[in-house]
Amino acid sequence: MAVRILRRLWVSTLLTVLALLITVFFFLSDGQVFSVPRLTFGTSPTLTPTGTLSALPIAAPRPNPWKDLSEQEVIDVLRYVHTVPLSLNLTPAVNATLRDNFVQGIQLARPPKTSAQAFVQGTTQQPPPRHARVAIHHGSSDEVYWDEYLIGPLPVGQSTTLQPAQYPHRHDLDHARNLVPDALSFKQWPYSVAREVADITQDLLGSTINDGRRQLDPDDDGLELSFRDPWVEEGHILRWCSFQRAGTRAEAGTLLPQGLYVMLDTTTRNPDNWKVLHWYYNGRLYNSTDEFRAAWRSPAFERLRPNQDGAWTTIEDFSNQEPGREKPSPVMVQPEGPRYRIDRKQQYVSWMGFTFYWAFAQATGITLFDVRFRGEPILYELGLQEAIAQYAGSDPMQGAVAYLDSFFGMGRAMFELVPGYDCPTYADFLDTMIYDAERSQRRRNTICLFEYTADYPLQRHTTSFYVTVSRNNYLVLRTTAVVGNYDYTVDYVFYLDGTIEVKVRASGYIQGAYYHTGESERYGYRVHDQFATSMHDHVINFKADMDVLGSNNTLMKVTVEPQDRGFPWTEGEMRHTMSLNRTPVDTECGLNWTTNSQSMYVVLDTQSRNAWGEMRGYRIMPGSGIGTPAHLTFNGSKSLGKAASWALSDLWVTKQKDDEERSASPRNAFNTDRPMVDFSQYLNGEHIEQQDLVIWFNLGNHHVPHSGDIPNTLQHTSASSVIFSPFNFHDRDASRASAQGVRLELPVSNHGDTPSASYFGHHRLEGMTLRQVRKFPYTEDMLAM
Repeated sequence: MAVRILRRLWVSTLLTVLALLITVFFFLSDGQVFSVPRLTFGTSPTLTPTGTLSALPIAAPRPNPWKDLSEQEVIDVLRYVHTVPLSLNLTPAVNATLRDNFVQGIQLARPPKTSAQAFVQGTTQQPPPRHARVAIHHGSSDEVYWDEYLIGPLPVGQSTTLQPAQYPHRHDLDHARNLVPDALSFKQWPYSVAREVADITQDLLGSTINDGRRQLDPDDDGLELSFRDPWVEEGHILRWCSFQRAGTRAEAGTLLPQGLYVMLDTTTRNPDNWKVLHWYYNGRLYNSTDEFRAAWRSPAFERLRPNQDGAWTTIEDFSNQEPGREKPSPVMVQPEGPRYRIDRKQQYVSWMGFTFYWAFAQATGITLFDVRFRGEPILYELGLQEAIAQYAGSDPMQGAVAYLDSFFGMGRAMFELVPGYDCPTYADFLDTMIYDAERSQRRRNTICLFEYTADYPLQRHTTSFYVTVSRNNYLVLRTTAVVGNYDYTVDYVFYLDGTIEVKVRASGYIQGAYYHTGESERYGYRVHDQFATSMHDHVINFKADMDVLGSNNTLMKVTVEPQDRGFPWTEGEMRHTMSLNRTPVDTECGLNWTTNSQSMYVVLDTQSRNAWGEMRGYRIMPGSGIGTPAHLTFNGSKSLGKAASWALSDLWVTKQKDDEERSASPRNAFNTDRPMVDFSQYLNGEHIEQQDLVIWFNLGNHHVPHSGDIPNTLQHTSASSVIFSPFNFHDRDASRASAQGVRLELPVSNHGDTPSASYFGHHRLEGMTLRQVRKFPYTEDMLAM
């Protein structure tokens, strides 16, 4: 389909259908031997940096216990689940129908922190047991659902068992309902409803439902349906559908809503029970198709202008309008090869004192583990958990829709990065492997790793006699996930002083509303003839399992407070000043960034001091971007239910527990009132001073799109980040040992003397010319005075 918003709900159904279309199992005469067909997305090879120099290899100190399942492990697990004498009643894909049970996905069940940490720290030589987490689609019952099982230890052997997966604080809940289990309820029947009103849509919108014509003629601007996530109300499965144009110039369906909506009831799996509940058009609600049709035939019926496609939705402008546009723009170069090292097999990186492992998950993408700086532990785990886009508006779509994006797979949605645009051409590109619908998919070049030099120095200072400047180099691990109409770029950035930044940028077509005079202005701005923007909140949750110098940490709130006090030198007079108030956060809670940046949050080890007697720690603070990261504007959304309590504050602190692995579950999207993972249950008032702490922090923004978001939102206006920065962690700035810079002795005259240059951390590159540098107002004339 051309309309990208459809992907949000298509993902679940398409995965289900793909599992039935692809032959997974090859049966040989000497027994059942399972193989996994491999698909490679795109034709690009795995990229290496341009030129002859690539990252130097390094051997990880320990095998990566969080590394993804190998193909052989997946094959063994598939064989096991189809032969284990339990009542899973699985059907191989070659024989399955949508009413059968089959394996939908397989990935690693990450080991508990206690065992993984003991292994990477060398406390034990035995790696933690490996287990697979297997998602089963149960289609053989009237109520279709998913459940998950843990299979291990791997490799499969006599000790391997299959156990139902447990969800934290949810011992009464072992499966998640699938509200759109097949293509019939998801698309085919809703499109048949649209065909029944083809005469109405032709009159009102100038077109009819697309029904596959777009595949035959890409220029066919037929109508499509976009869908809100279904929900259950009084036992009924309900959905609102919006009519929108496919678009002839681009996949810009989210810019082309037509102001016509239909509400469907698809309760049960029997289509005879399905019905149309409402139509909505031009501010009026109709309780049946007959009522809507009768109103349409009425002479008093008011018709709206269709929202037409055109050049305004096109992203690319191939004209030369601005002088100089055609000239090559500046690019970054890497003159002598990368300074970082990679163990590709163990997914391990080393750069300028930093070391870390990375791992991949289909729901959340990349997670970092065992992050260290100069051998000292900083973070056990750092990774994405969930992303919300919650909208507001006056129509049935914008007024209530909220997307939980891990359901669609922030890792599954990672696609190939473009060298020279997404990442420098000299970057190292890495692949990811997905085991989905009982097949393997190699996604080429979905991760890039590169070092970059900022356009501003890390440090500089000028005195009467010299100027010293240090380059600001940093390392970036980058991915981009394409979820529906948005592309989310996630960066993990490492700085020379030990600072770590987590940054998210969004781009793509906005999702907006049909323009209604006097109503749309409440929720956005008019940006075309019949199109208005829709305000929405982006809240993107990350987990930071802090291990600053070890697992026992305290979160300290350091507040800058006004103070009135006297000093011995004021002779009794009170002075207005300010002072620091240090308060430990003693119980699990949610926190917000303070007004005027008046408070600092520092994770520290109270038992470890630097040379000056100060407790060593890492400060957590808003980073670069468009402002302080946002949390949800309002609570109580019917669409979200209890599925996203983590989004109600900027950050949370809890005591680490092995079973509280994630703040959300991909299955929460269809079970919002009884979510598989209810984050609010994690906060039970436990004492947290000098305990193993987890910080759950949010990125995002209150997005109020305007004309500058047409055709696409720009990344520099949608970025947000959080920084983890050393705070009394070292005795002095740690970057002094790794930064590159120059000290120039200032000339004492203005007669063209060449400054004396001393380079530290590097050598002068050939072809670099120094010109005279001086400090105003220290001129020869002034020095002579």
